[in-house]
Amino acid sequence: MNPFLPDYEPPAARRATLAAGAAPLVVLVAFTLIVLRWLDPIAGVAWCGACTVWVVHEMSVFQRLLDAYNQGYARRHLEWRSSEALSALALAPGVTAATREFVQRFVEADRRVLRDGQVARLT
Repeated sequence: MNPFLPDYEPPAARRATLAAGAAPLVVLVAFTLIVLRWLDPIAGVAWCGACTVWVVHEMSVFQRLLDAYNQGYARRHLEWRSSEALSALALAPGVTAATREFVQRFVEADRRVLRDGQVARLT
């Protein structure tokens, strides 16, 4: 651990991963039960809709948590330092790959926190 730049440890995506992994299985089971005529088609469609709502909800909750964590990390550890100092700290020994990547993205994005997966526009 680098004492000057704490490790970047975003919230875990366990619930979103569970929803994204389990929802297709539930839809498959619903489809199978419809084909076997053990489940009414309207109820099967309701299951599929519920799975969609579940996945969207979990993904949006995770994205809000991640965005809040990124904003807080930048406010506490990055915003008050110069870009040169941040680049040097990111390349220092003992800095984790996740921390290095986040700091480099912050500097490359003109010192703005980008959403996960968002790329800075080169203008």
